[in-house]
Amino acid sequence: MSLFGKKNDLDNYLKKHPETRVVAVCGTRDRTPAINALGMLMGQLYTVTLGVNDDVDAGIILIDAHNYEKIDTLQPAVTVITGCDNDQDAQFCFALANRSGEVVLNYNDTPKQYAALLQNPEVTTYGQELPADYYFENHEHTVDGGQKGDIVNPRGEHIPVEVKILGEHNLLPLVMASIVSRRFGATREQVVAGISEIRPIQGRMSPARGMRGSIIIDDSADESAESIQRGLLALYHYDAPARMIVIDDANKLQNLDLDLLSDILILNETPNPALGEKFHQFTTEIELINYLGSRLEENGIVLLEIPLPEIIESYLW
Repeated sequence: MSLFGKKNDLDNYLKKHPETRVVAVCGTRDRTPAINALGMLMGQLYTVTLGVNDDVDAGIILIDAHNYEKIDTLQPAVTVITGCDNDQDAQFCFALANRSGEVVLNYNDTPKQYAALLQNPEVTTYGQELPADYYFENHEHTVDGGQKGDIVNPRGEHIPVEVKILGEHNLLPLVMASIVSRRFGATREQVVAGISEIRPIQGRMSPARGMRGSIIIDDSADESAESIQRGLLALYHYDAPARMIVIDDANKLQNLDLDLLSDILILNETPNPALGEKFHQFTTEIELINYLGSRLEENGIVLLEIPLPEIIESYLW
C-alpha cells in the first residue's frame, strides 16, 4: 500500500490506467477517519494510493472530494458520504454521488431532508443501528483489548470481528470500509482478517500506559469540542477507579455530562475562577504534570485531549 500520493492529474492517470478505480470521500466531517479506514483495510488487499502517484500502479485511488479541483467531471466507482449537516455540502456530495457507480452513505449523520437529492439507485447505508444496512453490534469493549462484536449486514447475518480500536465513533469508518472492500471483491474472511490488523492512528483514541499503572487514552490529534464529546462517550464505557480529562479550554465541555469524571485538568494561560470544584487549572505543563502525578492510580484512565507526551510511557498497540 502507498498512501503517499502526488498532486498529479487524475484524468491523465486514469486514461493510462483505465482499470484503476476511484473512491471519493465527501461530507461535512469525518473524511480523514474514513480515508484512513479505507486505506488501512483495502491497503492490505490492493495497491492503494491517496491521490495520484505516477510511481505506483494503483488498483484503487482514494481522494478527498473537497480537495479535488475537477470534481464536476469526476465519476468515481464509489462515493462515500460521511454525513452532511448543511445545504451546500449536501448539494456538493449528492451531485458527485449521482455520477458514481455506487454510493455508501452514513445513515445517522445525513439528515433525511437531503434524501431527495440522491438519484443514484445503487446506495448502501451504514450507521449505528437499524435501519442502516450495515451496523456494528458491540459485545465487549476494554481499553487494553479493544472491541469485539459483529458487523451486521442487510441479510441479518452477524459477522464476528475483533478490532484494536477504541470508541464506537471509530468503528463506523471500519464498517464503511468493509462495505467498500466487499464491493471490490474482498472475501468476508479477508475483511475480518484485515480489520483485526488495524490499529488506531496515534492521537486518535490511542491507548497507552502512564505512571503508576494508569491508562492514558491519547485523543490529542483533534482538539475540537465534537471530538472531545465523542472521546468522553467512549471513556464512560470503561470501568475505572477514576476518570480524568486534560483539555485546554473548559468551554469545549459545555452541555456535556461530567458526572462520571473525577478530575478535569485545564492547561490555559488564563484561569477561569468561575469553574466548579472538579476543575483544576494550570498555566504551565509542569504544574499540570505534577498534580496529575499525585492523582494517578493503577487502571485509572486519563483522556488526553491536548498533546502531553511526558505522561505517556508506552502505547499498548
